[in-house]
Amino acid sequence: MRKPKVIVSHDVDHLFPKEHYFRDLIYPKLWVKSILKLLHHDIGLTSFAKRMASPFEERRHRIPEIIEFDREYGVPSTFFFGVSQGLGMSYFTDECVETVRYVQDNGFDVGVHGIAFDDAGTIAEEHERFLALTGLNDFGIRTHYVRMAEESLALFEKAGYRFDTSIFDRQRINFKKPFRVGAMWEFSLHIMDGYIVFDGKLESAKQVTLEAIREAEQICVPYITLLFHDYQFDDSLFPDQCAWYKWAIRYFNDNEYGFISYQDAIKELEEGI
Repeated sequence: MRKPKVIVSHDVDHLFPKEHYFRDLIYPKLWVKSILKLLHHDIGLTSFAKRMASPFEERRHRIPEIIEFDREYGVPSTFFFGVSQGLGMSYFTDECVETVRYVQDNGFDVGVHGIAFDDAGTIAEEHERFLALTGLNDFGIRTHYVRMAEESLALFEKAGYRFDTSIFDRQRINFKKPFRVGAMWEFSLHIMDGYIVFDGKLESAKQVTLEAIREAEQICVPYITLLFHDYQFDDSLFPDQCAWYKWAIRYFNDNEYGFISYQDAIKELEEGI
């Protein structure tokens, strides 16, 4: 039985603390949640202190660190950047230019972390804005908070996206195989960090992940898609989340599943490999 290959991606929800000053409530919410988690013994004092002080860090993203880790294990991950603001993603396009170029210069793919999902005009605007930012003609999208409407896929395809990876089952891990929507490919999202690993529940997250991998093998999906938010790649701020990601990547590597990018997976699908 052929093992599924693994497609890894990172949604870049945050870049720098200052982008949240007077723009949203990300940090007040983080403080309240951290106090509650400390009281319930879900996080320790070190993580609590780090989270409370995080608004004063130099940066919130952990892109250089996760690129170094992914490169070590041969993971051709894709980074999805926002070009609009909403739902706590508050940086503007001109604030992410250098970071997008940094990812590209390091040989990793980039795509759109879209806010628009049900309006043709704003979807097209995001696509054109990202094209102008990167110079790319061939890229994909994942919506922020995986928001979707009945017409979303058709609108993404019309806007010119090469692929979408926003279909996600919030109730259970649901392995759907890739399919075409006109000229665009749809890769459903299978495993997302926020629905798998919780503070103080690392071993449970590992068990759920292993069970999901076994299910993927049984139903013979060609690819497992995994999303990890880069800002959690910090073992003092988010020790359980960071440990889970490192464990998952090493597990796939040690058991020879193989990693592949969305773009190379599309090539395989279109060439019938």
